[in-house]
Amino acid sequence: MREIARNGCYKYTYAGVVFIYNPKTNTEVTSYKCKDEIQDEDISTGTRFSKPIILEKQKVDFKDVQSRKRTRDNLMKDKSLWTSHSVLVVDMSGSMRRDDVNGSRSRSDGVFMSIARDYVKIPLENGSRTSTDLISVVIMRDEAEILLACEPIDWFLFNKLIDLRSWENLRPFGHGNYKPALKLAQKLLNMNTLGTCALAILFFSDGSPSDYEENHKAIVGRLASKFGRRLSLTCIGMASERDNETFATLRSMAAEAGSYGSQACFGSASLSVDSLSKIVSSLASSLTTTKTELSEMTNMDTGKLMSIRTDIRREKIGKKDDLYLNKDWNVYEKQRYGRSWIWSYDHNDYVELFDFRCIVCNEDTRVNTEGTELKDSAILCQDCNSCCFCSLTCYHAGYNDHVLGNFNNIESCDAMKKLFIEKKIVRLPRPSYSLAVKKQIFGEGAERIVSKLRYLDNHQRFIGDIFVAKDSRFILDKTQYKKQAHFHRTFMRTQAISSVMADRFNKEIDKLQDRCSEAIWNKRVKKMPRIKFLQPVVTEVWSEQGQDALAEYFLIEPFLKGTYKKFNSNDGYVRNVKNHQSDDKSLDQSNENKKGVDLVDVMAQLQVSTGLDIIEEEDEEDDDYEEEAENIGSSMLKTYQDIDDEHFPQAFSHFTYEKSRYNFIVVDLQGVLNEEMTGSKVYNLTDPVIHRRHRSTVLNFNYGRTNRSDKGIKAFISTHKCSDVCKLLDLKPLSNKKKKATNQENTAMKEIAPRDTDTRPRINPKQALSVQQDIEKNRTTKQWNTAMKEIAPRDADTRPKANPKQVLSTQQNTTFKNVFDILNQEESPIEDLAPPQDARPKAVSQKPPPATFQSVFDILK
Repeated sequence: MREIARNGCYKYTYAGVVFIYNPKTNTEVTSYKCKDEIQDEDISTGTRFSKPIILEKQKVDFKDVQSRKRTRDNLMKDKSLWTSHSVLVVDMSGSMRRDDVNGSRSRSDGVFMSIARDYVKIPLENGSRTSTDLISVVIMRDEAEILLACEPIDWFLFNKLIDLRSWENLRPFGHGNYKPALKLAQKLLNMNTLGTCALAILFFSDGSPSDYEENHKAIVGRLASKFGRRLSLTCIGMASERDNETFATLRSMAAEAGSYGSQACFGSASLSVDSLSKIVSSLASSLTTTKTELSEMTNMDTGKLMSIRTDIRREKIGKKDDLYLNKDWNVYEKQRYGRSWIWSYDHNDYVELFDFRCIVCNEDTRVNTEGTELKDSAILCQDCNSCCFCSLTCYHAGYNDHVLGNFNNIESCDAMKKLFIEKKIVRLPRPSYSLAVKKQIFGEGAERIVSKLRYLDNHQRFIGDIFVAKDSRFILDKTQYKKQAHFHRTFMRTQAISSVMADRFNKEIDKLQDRCSEAIWNKRVKKMPRIKFLQPVVTEVWSEQGQDALAEYFLIEPFLKGTYKKFNSNDGYVRNVKNHQSDDKSLDQSNENKKGVDLVDVMAQLQVSTGLDIIEEEDEEDDDYEEEAENIGSSMLKTYQDIDDEHFPQAFSHFTYEKSRYNFIVVDLQGVLNEEMTGSKVYNLTDPVIHRRHRSTVLNFNYGRTNRSDKGIKAFISTHKCSDVCKLLDLKPLSNKKKKATNQENTAMKEIAPRDTDTRPRINPKQALSVQQDIEKNRTTKQWNTAMKEIAPRDADTRPKANPKQVLSTQQNTTFKNVFDILNQEESPIEDLAPPQDARPKAVSQKPPPATFQSVFDILK
């Protein structure tokens, strides 16, 4: 490393030795060992054992300079163009001068080399970074300083980072105080709070902070609480073994950010450029993932990018629940508590829950909150049977307004009557008509945020268990009433379909008791986990009362107590399984309807005995199998030993794929495994994902952005390995359709090809489909005569030879009609694929095509 010394000399540090050089006389003034070398003769300096990595600057011309200036000005004016903003905090205290990093000239040189190469150069070359991705650089000494502010990632920035490697431009000295640097990083991140911009902090240090008494993790916690999963934080500690550095502060900062849902990690880099590069590349990949997630969040009606909400704050993971209502909760009661809906299998749509409150004074007319029985003083409207009055006084005061529909957010009597007749109003008990939602969220997904919810009594005290309220993660137009309600529709529908499949799965588990009459087997079956999905309720609340009131919608579910786990995901992940792959990775399965149908239509063709008539029971198995099952006896437990509780979620996903006739699969199973008092176990699950085959625009609207269609199904098959649970349920192994198609082709060719193998050669099924093109390109008289010999009568003594053109014109295609008659009479496994009669080629008086072979290949296609 070169730096300016006194009297116009230069100071060079290399391989643990300092050289003083006079450029005027071109001579060496003096040389001596570094202080570290004097203290420890065995120190391994980086430049002593490996040459430093040199990066060449990129050439740029004047036009690029002007274009870059315009680009940066546009980015600063319109911050919605930003796709990411990374703040790099680099320790430039005196200890970063040490020459102990293999592949660089000093610790600071190694940091900037890794940033320039792995965070800028390589992403620019592979296209994962563009000029809409910005970088800011903060250096940390006694005070912090911003070297680069919101610079677009391009080759100009690359050249600037290379310049920072030189001590002539940036020299390490002084102490390293964390707090000023973190304050500047916070200021830079707050320059763009739009939800479409991914954020990242890369924090480099080689030791403990000099301002160790400051609460650094509190600053990081506030950032993480504000930005959540949009923020990626990576703390990198680099030190030698003799430093005895634990990096406790960096570790606590990463842990604090992770407790608020941010993507945070700590990396301890060995003193080598390769180790630094791995950590920097990992953050670059993490930022790319966040960018991809944000860029895919488009409005499915308009196609425009949706903005993430920035008005929310996160609750720290592990914080104890509040016992009493306080300022951290929003309360909705009386008129601010609106209507509620659940999903109906019969209607495939929302149905409204019966409102037991008096429409005049909002008093609850039930005897108790656990039931649906009305008080003796309550009056039910006899016309619509869907509206209550708490007393005769309220009845006289509000009946006329009820008939006319003058009450806010309440339908008229005729409208309520219509809903009642159509069974779109159901009676279900509810804990209360007053609730509180916590302001800080405690969970965040790709599309929704999750807050805690508690029901209140008349004295605003918490009653009952804890619930969760799920809301959109995006900024929605509060004035668009229907679109807000429609947001939860996809999740309600998906979860309802999953629940129906879960009921079917549980009944198959119950039937396992019939396979063996021994008590030990029946006891084992009873202890097998069942699958259950929560029943969500969508509730309407109002931000305020009066004409300016705006509606909000919460999807409410019970809070799952226990250890929350994700058992599989929509990208093939399986819990506790590493590199788990099935023998056959193909996603194709036999499916009668190749073009795909709407998922509701598929569900309607199946059956469950829930009284809903949505899923149709399949045909019973063969009697031979039932007789075999009766003889299993006590060998059941020996045969099926691999029946682990964690295999049931995967088996359920496999079950949904097969029982839906390979049209869809339910994955992304997450929730809690609970054990009942009776000893039985239940998987209480929520937020499933349905991958629907042959994804179209309409189907995509129905099943959301998480529907990855064939890609999602393929991802599941690639990691799924059938356990004994799958075998117990007689689920077929996931096989390859291509092999089945080849067998069908072989069968078809055997039935279509001539029986006399002496006169006509066998056709290879793999080459059969390409013969048609060869015949059309190389059509010759010899080939045509051969075809006519096969079709013409065999008796050459009584039937003279004729020109093929004359045969076609005189016989009027009777020969070809006979060929088609023969083919139609034979039983072919691809009969449904044959073209219609009027679509088959007809002979003409001009030069005819090779109709016989043409017809065969048309059928094969």
